[in-house]
Amino acid sequence: MRSFFDRAGPFVSLCALSGALLLAPRAEAGGILPTDANAEQKKQATDHFIAGRQALAAKDWERAASEFRASLEIIDSPNARLELARTLRDSNNRGDAWLEYGRVIESATKLAVNEARYAKTADAATSERGDIEPTLAFVTVTVANAPAGATLKVGARSVPSEQWAAPIVAPAGTVDVVVTDSHGKELARQTVNTSVGLRTPVSLDANATSPAPAGATALATKDDEKPGGPPEAKSAPDAADSSPFDNTKLRPFSYVAGGIGVAGLATFAIFGIMSNSTYSDLKSACPSSQGGCPPSKKDEVNSGQTQQTIANVGLVVGLAGVAACGTLLVLSLTPKAPIANAAVVVGPGYLGVRGSL
Repeated sequence: MRSFFDRAGPFVSLCALSGALLLAPRAEAGGILPTDANAEQKKQATDHFIAGRQALAAKDWERAASEFRASLEIIDSPNARLELARTLRDSNNRGDAWLEYGRVIESATKLAVNEARYAKTADAATSERGDIEPTLAFVTVTVANAPAGATLKVGARSVPSEQWAAPIVAPAGTVDVVVTDSHGKELARQTVNTSVGLRTPVSLDANATSPAPAGATALATKDDEKPGGPPEAKSAPDAADSSPFDNTKLRPFSYVAGGIGVAGLATFAIFGIMSNSTYSDLKSACPSSQGGCPPSKKDEVNSGQTQQTIANVGLVVGLAGVAACGTLLVLSLTPKAPIANAAVVVGPGYLGVRGSL
């Protein structure tokens, strides 16, 4: 019983870290300006702000972020936004923190024209943003011939058009940068490898056309030489079976597997602690010199065995989920690979991907 719990230390830490990374960003709040707020609005916003500061001091990142966002929905204060940026930074969401610091600098600089106290807020945000910048990867994107309503995506993040000219935070590693039109049709794509501390340049042309398939020109010329008018339209061969499998599509499955792994490890940690506690109670209540536990302790013994069984199952599921997450994530780093019939398989004692070459 103790050996399982002792070995779980690294995995329990992984569970806690994964929980922190799952602190999801939300849409930017949009309250009124501090100069336009009445007394009641200031009180409501201040109450949320104080609750957020208390949660931040207690390292309750999720509650702190929720309280600061609630305050910002009432009054768009640079000071509340600065605390939100710090919450995101301290919860290891540095990419979202970097963006939030930028909003603090923008709003505080505007308000500092009439209220000098906001100049200190802008300075603090600038300094703290500079501290985390070397820990992030960026892309600098140039888009030529972008039509009205075009959308830019860097990895999984949609980037507003007013931010295209500035450095854009990107995941470190292989990243897809894609431009689509207002109907979702892909206009340009480039896959780049980004590194922490560097800004990777990306140039896209929304008017660029894909090259014609090999042999298409020769085929058209040969058909044009036939008498009897224009060549007949020919259907392209079905390339579904020969096209390389896009491994980046495996990435969502890696997140699902990671979530299952985190849940399994959390179950293992909780029931392992309960089982360990039950074991300790029984050990003190049932000295070995008396030949074991009396019948009155049977329910506690059964409860301890059930807790240990659940903990063991949670450990197996957690390890399988973490292993599958890592495997799928590694596979997804290669955008194209000649794998056909790939599928995610979930079964007793197995969670992963199978396919054939």
